[in-house]
Amino acid sequence: MPRTVPEIADLVRAGLSTLDATPFASLIAAGAVYEVPFLGHRIEGRDAVVATLLAGGVRARAAGLTEAQVTTTLTDSGFVVELVVSGPGVEFPSSVGILTVSNGEITSYRDYPDTSAASRFTRSVFDRFLAASVENRWDDLADLYAEDVTLEMPFTLPGMPSVTKGREELRRRFRAAGESRRITKADNVVVHETTDPSVLVAEFDLHQEVRGTTFAASYVMVLTVQNGLITHSRDYTDTAAAAERIKAWSPAGSTAG
Repeated sequence: MPRTVPEIADLVRAGLSTLDATPFASLIAAGAVYEVPFLGHRIEGRDAVVATLLAGGVRARAAGLTEAQVTTTLTDSGFVVELVVSGPGVEFPSSVGILTVSNGEITSYRDYPDTSAASRFTRSVFDRFLAASVENRWDDLADLYAEDVTLEMPFTLPGMPSVTKGREELRRRFRAAGESRRITKADNVVVHETTDPSVLVAEFDLHQEVRGTTFAASYVMVLTVQNGLITHSRDYTDTAAAAERIKAWSPAGSTAG
C-alpha cells in the first residue's frame, strides 16, 4: 500500500532535519524532477535527484552545519518544506521546497534556496579556521583545506617559498610551527563579504607566544571556499617583521632557525 502524503512528509522532515536525504531517497519516483528555479537548474530521474540531494547534505555538513528545523505544510498536491539550518554559532533560513506526491512517491521537488546562504557557508568555514588556530588544533585546521588547496603568501621574502600546495603539506607546516609557537587569542577581526559568495576577505590579529616572548601579528586573508573546504587562500602579513623575530630567536642569529 502506498505511503500517504503525511507519512512521506514526516520522512522528508526526518531526513532534512539531519541534512541527509537517505530516509526518503526510496520515495523519489523513477521519473522525478528536481528544479532550482532561482538558478535555472533542472535534474531528472531518481538516481540523479537522489545524488543531488545527498551531495547537498555533504556540502552543508562540510561547511559546519549540523541540523535543520523543518516545517512541513500539506497542500492539495503534496507538501511544502521550510528549512532553517544551524551549526556552531550560526543559524539562518536556507530554503523552501514545494514537493508533489503521486501514488506514494515524490514526483517533483522545486527548491528555492536563499542564494545569499553561500556567503554564510564561507563565513562559517572562516570562523572554524579562526577557532582552530586560536585553540592550536593543527590537524583540525588542516582538515578545513581541500586536498589540492593552493595557499599563496605574496609578501614572502626572497628565498622563501611563496606558494604551498596540498592539504598534507599544510598539515606538516602547521604541526612544525606548533612545536615552537602557541597562539593565544585573535582580535580586531573584520570580515568583508564580496560579490562572489564563495570568497571573503578577512582582517585579524593573532596574539602568539614563542620561547616566552609574546607578540601580535596582523593578517589579511583572501579566502575561497568550495563545497565546505578552503580551495585557495592568499595570506598577507608582515613577513619582514616575522623574519626579524625568527632571527632574534635563532641561536645562530639567522632566519634559518
